[in-house]
Amino acid sequence: METKKLKFSPKALKEFESAQALFDNPKSALIPTLYLAQREFGYLSGAAIEYVAELTRLTPAKVMEVASFYTMLHKKPVGKNEIQVCGNITCHMMKARKIFDHLKQKLKIENQKFTLTHVECLGACDKAPVIRINNKYHYHMTPEKIDELLASCPD
Repeated sequence: METKKLKFSPKALKEFESAQALFDNPKSALIPTLYLAQREFGYLSGAAIEYVAELTRLTPAKVMEVASFYTMLHKKPVGKNEIQVCGNITCHMMKARKIFDHLKQKLKIENQKFTLTHVECLGACDKAPVIRINNKYHYHMTPEKIDELLASCPD
């Protein structure tokens, strides 16, 4: 059985070409291209990695090396609301583990609405503990604030 090869939509292809035009070195557009592929295909599957490699004239291994480094690039499907909990030293000292456990208990299981992950650093140590829901950061988190945020997440 032949699998369908991934391909950007015409609109996404124009975005890719615009990103390529911004840089002297086509490799510099790799992260924007990965982000575009994720938006276009939902996540960075093996086929998406190969497609990006073909577009950027890099090896799939090089593309995966970059994709696996960044927490905002997903190598497996994620729920509609992605929740990341920072676990670096400052957040850890400010009880990020309690926040993670509270979220895990509230969400029970990962489903199509939520994906919960622990990340190394969200870069806001002065506002610990920090979480990111989708692309929005939330600071000085408590279990009570978590409950309010979960209630406001889209279905």
